[in-house]
Amino acid sequence: MIHPRNESTNRYPLFNELIPEYTFNDTLLDYGGSSGNLLYFSNGAINKSKYTCIDVVKESIELGQKEFSESNFIHWNRYNQMYNINGKKDEPLPAIPNQSFIWGYSVFSHMIFEDIVEVLLWMKSLNPKKIVMSYLNNDHDEYSKWTMNYFYDKRIKSFGECVDFRMNNDNYFYLTDNTYGCMNGEYFIAVYKTDWLINKLAKYKITAKKIEHNIKPTFPIPFLEIY
Repeated sequence: MIHPRNESTNRYPLFNELIPEYTFNDTLLDYGGSSGNLLYFSNGAINKSKYTCIDVVKESIELGQKEFSESNFIHWNRYNQMYNINGKKDEPLPAIPNQSFIWGYSVFSHMIFEDIVEVLLWMKSLNPKKIVMSYLNNDHDEYSKWTMNYFYDKRIKSFGECVDFRMNNDNYFYLTDNTYGCMNGEYFIAVYKTDWLINKLAKYKITAKKIEHNIKPTFPIPFLEIY
């Protein structure tokens, strides 16, 4: 799946607000960065030669590398419930140099918890100054209410009906197409209670906190800062 580029998919203002420490001389890892959309929308503010994008979608990586030849695009052929169902479940994370900053938008929202832990421990091993990752929460706040309605309406349009997960009070749940549970499907989402997620990550020596932003994009997704 190659994500489109239009004003509604421009995440650079979010990046700029949440990682204001970034400078042109810093290295940046865009985890799940598709074909380099963040780099594209930065209009030159992100240094192409110090930008690395990792994604499980091979076609996106190939397009990004072709467009941004100075940058580093890496295909991680790892199984993913939504984006790479033919990937390898034991594919190791790539070996890359340390990174100044790590950013990820709308990737943890399509990953099971065990994979999130694996990825975050790997990210921490790269000694970044800051890690900022988005996720889906069901805390019944403005973020979760909007996003749950978004996914609910999307499934109504796709399937004509939908199990009503919008007021789900579980610590986390996985939804594939229109069914609870973790399995292959076209629309897989993972939703977490923020407090549960933070406390669970702490058991793996991963410190996280929810961070707010003032930009209200088309998709008002929350973020975690990882230490």
